[in-house]
Amino acid sequence: MAKLELKGPLSKAEKPKFSHFLTSPLVTVTVARSRTFYLHFDLLVAESDMFSNSLTGGFKEAEEKAIELEDEDPEIFGFFVEYLYRNQSILSRDVAHYSEYVTLARLYVMGERLMAPKFQAYTLWRFVQPLDTRTTISDESICELLRIACEEIMERVGEDPLRSHIFWYAGNQIAKLQKSGMFRQLLCDAPDLGRHMCLWVGQSQPKKPDMPNELRYQKFAPESDYPLQQYSETAPKDE
Repeated sequence: MAKLELKGPLSKAEKPKFSHFLTSPLVTVTVARSRTFYLHFDLLVAESDMFSNSLTGGFKEAEEKAIELEDEDPEIFGFFVEYLYRNQSILSRDVAHYSEYVTLARLYVMGERLMAPKFQAYTLWRFVQPLDTRTTISDESICELLRIACEEIMERVGEDPLRSHIFWYAGNQIAKLQKSGMFRQLLCDAPDLGRHMCLWVGQSQPKKPDMPNELRYQKFAPESDYPLQQYSETAPKDE
């Protein structure tokens, strides 16, 4: 038997077709008690360890195939839904406006809460690829990015890569930010911000991550691939 040729991280034989995911049961996901999504079980558990743990263990959510996300923003969660089902989201193109940096940062921290590492890798890569010293982001958006970095991204022994890039960029913009009343107020509201900023002022940009494998290779097996050998075995024989 011929050896299967690897196409990136997974071989074609190991990749399911997208249509196969749509044969799984629907899960009711209610976000912030205001919007309900009906999403396919297999897609959710394949992308999110949080959903996998809740929907496959001995919990009420697993029995009822329903889960509530009270603290998530329905608009932000909608990007995750779009990521699950189609390839035309904010993650599939370059940043078009500086406000999208804030959206990507919010998607990143939601990915951390959902325990969705591939989704996080996508958002991180889209955030940092166009970011350099020439990037123009409004003071208001920079302050919101700093707030997210200080309040929503978990501090860990090894610095979070998105936090690093946010603090580096803000440190590079410190002369402009010093004139911003919003930034001064943020320094009062987030006591650790000044310490982080001091560490990054004058530093080189952190290393940018490599392109995620899911962008290099197809996520699903093509629907057009049909096993011709199987067809020939099941086709009626000529008498």
